Amino acid sequence: MSTQNRRQLNKQHVNPEIQAIIRNSEPANMKARRYYQRAHANREKRILFFGAIFATIFAVQLLISQVKLHTANVTLTAAQDRLTAVQKTNADLKVDAKKINDPSYLQQILRDKYGYTKQGELIYNLPSDNN
Repeated sequence: MSTQNRRQLNKQHVNPEIQAIIRNSEPANMKARRYYQRAHANREKRILFFGAIFATIFAVQLLISQVKLHTANVTLTAAQDRLTAVQKTNADLKVDAKKINDPSYLQQILRDKYGYTKQGELIYNLPSDNN
């Protein structure tokens, strides 16, 4: 025997009064089912709507933080470049400061830049080759 036949054998007959009550309650049951389906759909739409808003807020926050991070990186790079330039200038100035304490270097600067000479010394100025 197939399962369908077995089920039919187990079927009991329902009292006609109960059948009438069931038949009369079916439209109300369908109406309640439709109401709950609509309510479920509305709840689902609200959840999706607020979820989308929530996700949008987080996406905007993420974008803002990325822009701030990029700006900070650009500022850091510029500051590092300035620091490197200042350190190089500082190193050059330290070398110059050490040279200034050397008397022979001071004599050389006075002779080259300002044309000072020792007594009895002759200076010859030769034209420079700019060609």
